[in-house]
Amino acid sequence: MALNPRLELRQQQRLALTPDVRLRLSMLRMGPGELADELAREAARNPFLLLDRPASRPSAPFEGLDIDAQARSAPFQEDLRLQIERMDLPPGIAALALFLVAELGPDGFLDTDLEVLAEEQGIDTERLEQALAALHRCDPPGIGARNVTECLLLQLVDKGLDPDEAAATLRLLPLFARRDWARIGRELGLDPAGAEARAALLKGLTPRPALPAAGPEVEAAPLLPDLRLVRGEGGKLSVEPAETSRPRLRLDAAMVHKAASEGFAPELLVRARALLAALEQRGHTLARIGDWLADHQAGFFREGIAGLLPATRQDLAGALGLHPSTVGRALAGKAIDIDGRLWPLGVLFSTGLPTAEGVVSSRVVQRRIAELIAAEPHGRPLSDESLAGLLREQGVDIARRTVAKYRQGLRIPGTATRRRMAAARHRD
Repeated sequence: MALNPRLELRQQQRLALTPDVRLRLSMLRMGPGELADELAREAARNPFLLLDRPASRPSAPFEGLDIDAQARSAPFQEDLRLQIERMDLPPGIAALALFLVAELGPDGFLDTDLEVLAEEQGIDTERLEQALAALHRCDPPGIGARNVTECLLLQLVDKGLDPDEAAATLRLLPLFARRDWARIGRELGLDPAGAEARAALLKGLTPRPALPAAGPEVEAAPLLPDLRLVRGEGGKLSVEPAETSRPRLRLDAAMVHKAASEGFAPELLVRARALLAALEQRGHTLARIGDWLADHQAGFFREGIAGLLPATRQDLAGALGLHPSTVGRALAGKAIDIDGRLWPLGVLFSTGLPTAEGVVSSRVVQRRIAELIAAEPHGRPLSDESLAGLLREQGVDIARRTVAKYRQGLRIPGTATRRRMAAARHRD
């Protein structure tokens, strides 16, 4: 068969991952505290931006805000960006790696599937995988992992194990917990001393690569609200953006006039306007989420957990016409101020369980389980099967394994442990 060269024209329409798109997605993912840090850094290095601090707030984490200090204390994402910029990567892969940095959660995990990102942004999954591989080469080891297992594996590879050996080691974690050196040695081809050395290697791993180092000056960042509940006349409820929870950013009119007349730093002006547009888009998205919550979770705002209705993030995405991953970014690390008490937005979303009267939120069922356990007879704790029976008597169609899952989620020990705890209290 003869091979003949030929030219072929092909037209293909695809979404482009522009810097503005990356900026908007990054801003949407940030919580108020992280956003305030980012605004401070941008204002410190962009002469077209002015930062207005909030007038007052009870917790006031921005009082005495030192812009220069904020610019110096960049979070781990800023360090990752610098590492990626120093790598010898093709421009397209480098841009995607920076995009993935913006998708990382506060613990350093990438909790959005690459397939979802590829579909949302019109990017080849293979190129995203190349960008993720570049991110995995950054410090700290394990950054960008998609689960705890991958996080530990990346750390073991960084310590000198090849990937297959690291994966085999992680599969034997139960044996390491039992200190079964003989079997570990047989499985991994190590002598007892080598098995104990491998155990020492495991002890140096961390399940969250982006955890800050412990120290006396390290303080937990306060949870700040992005939304707040407003109770109007006649019991009307509305959920509005909490504008006082972050500094405000605006253009310096004098500098903009200078740029127009002298052509001063046009690229910084473009960056400033893109940043303000990203902030406006973030606020608009959160306002739409607030309107939806005011309509669909009015019972929760009036009665607490007992009035919570089942609703999923997919329901919210469908109602607002957004991609589910966009909704996930908008809810991540966000909280709502309800009568002075902060609630993570994730609390307002839960699956439903069938009852005789309709569907009830799984969080309501979890609260009922906690109440039943709190009222159980002294020294005679209720089993998961007994709890399931009591809930079925109340009209909730629930299986024993679901009760066990909810109980464990509430960090309530099992029947045997509760019985021992009751006996110990009785002896005391």
